[in-house]
Amino acid sequence: MPKPVSHGRKKSKNPFAGATGLKRAISLSQRQKDMKQQRKRVEEIFADADTSYTGSLNREEFATVLEKMVEEAGVEEPVTPTAVEWVMQRADSTGDSSTLSMEEMEKGMGVWASYLGRKEFIDDIMQRFDLDGDGKLSREELKSYVCELKGGEAPTAAELDWIIQRCDKGGFNTVAGDGFIGRIELLDVADEWCYLPRDVDSDEKLLDEDDASAVPGSARGK
Repeated sequence: MPKPVSHGRKKSKNPFAGATGLKRAISLSQRQKDMKQQRKRVEEIFADADTSYTGSLNREEFATVLEKMVEEAGVEEPVTPTAVEWVMQRADSTGDSSTLSMEEMEKGMGVWASYLGRKEFIDDIMQRFDLDGDGKLSREELKSYVCELKGGEAPTAAELDWIIQRCDKGGFNTVAGDGFIGRIELLDVADEWCYLPRDVDSDEKLLDEDDASAVPGSARGK
């Protein structure tokens, strides 16, 4: 049986054919150039920082990378040893955060850039709610901030417990599980608040009832 003949223009299977394809090819070529330039920049930064010529960056060498990023961003942010350690831990992919490879350095730069980009937001929250000026929010100070997030409604104890449990992961001047929310952890509070379960208070009541049932002489334990 003969194949039907199409009288229209036959479409090319080549994604780069025609005017649209030309634009697509130019766009792809530009992205490839940008990626190469970015890679070259990362290689140059790594080479300049690797003053020990070991093929990896120690804490002191990586600190110089972060300091240059602060200078380029035009902000005031001290690059403290705890800040360096925090970034290195998040950039590490081998389980040894004492040194960073070039790929890990690039990841760490992304982490630090994200923090610097939200520094103004963090400074504003700390200025308004860190009443004792210790650089972190206590439970009561956090309660005031969450109250603002809730539009003036004070959070319940269960809601605060839920937020602290998810955000108290340690930061520049805080330790994971210490009950304080530091500058870095503050970013998690703003993000995690959106996922607060509506029934978090109900879950708390159920837990209290279960605990009461195990107590001799309680209504549930009889």
